[in-house]
Amino acid sequence: MHTLQRVIENLLLMTGASRALLQLAHADGVFEIKAEAVQHAQRQIRHQVSETVLLDAGTFEILRGGREIVEHDIRQTHRPESNRQGDPGGISARMLAPLIRGGRLVGVLSLHHCSEPRQWSAQDKDALHDAQARILEFLVEREFQAPPASEDLRAAATQAILDRVRIALDVQRCTFRQPVQAAYAFPVTFESRAEGMRSLLGDFTIMQTGQPVIVKLLTERKQVVQEDCRIASADPLFHKMLAHYGGMRAQVVTPFIVGDQLKGVLSIHEVRDARKWTGAEKALAAEAAVLIGTMFEAPQS
Repeated sequence: MHTLQRVIENLLLMTGASRALLQLAHADGVFEIKAEAVQHAQRQIRHQVSETVLLDAGTFEILRGGREIVEHDIRQTHRPESNRQGDPGGISARMLAPLIRGGRLVGVLSLHHCSEPRQWSAQDKDALHDAQARILEFLVEREFQAPPASEDLRAAATQAILDRVRIALDVQRCTFRQPVQAAYAFPVTFESRAEGMRSLLGDFTIMQTGQPVIVKLLTERKQVVQEDCRIASADPLFHKMLAHYGGMRAQVVTPFIVGDQLKGVLSIHEVRDARKWTGAEKALAAEAAVLIGTMFEAPQS
């Protein structure tokens, strides 16, 4: 589902919404969250509530009829049930677009804006419609074509490496970032996290551009090791990042560079306390970055 995640992330960045969300239907009528992206310090619904979210009856009927829903101010909506999806995220405005195939509602694409009402623009609606078309096209392709084996294998292998590194180092989070979005430098594309840790996959609240670690990494082109993040930098943006990442105390950030291009970044996060990283631990991070990066540089079959 990595292609769907990229579509949802791009929709969020194009519109500047607080949340973009994709739900796909099961045979039992439940619409499961398949992709989500957030910013403005919002939590991801898929990690707050049940893995599945049911649409209320009124909303379902509108969408099943092929009509989209545009609400600039939910407080002014006369249907009280319209804010059911908003409970986890404090939604103030939203747009929902149906995904119709064969006359059936097979999915719902949602844009949420939080904290205050919002007048959705024509450009916002165009971005929503473009994402709607891309997702429907993807669903058709997946139905009539076998899944791309190389993509699935690389994703599974990347996840296994990150899981192994996180467990071996007894840390709370390992992530791998790649340059897959034009509007955002190096979002997280894979992650392994301990229970209770905030997910950074699909989280765009913290911009990487200008972050001291990224600047240092690009300048020195080598692994950045921080044993106590609290004293590593006085930059306010850096400390905002630490708080958003769960009060992160120590980290190891390893670049994967090909020629003169940064192609990936592997990060290891220790949240509990400052930590003196050993040579073996730093070497493991470097080896993992090369293993993952090399997989994605290899030609796809």
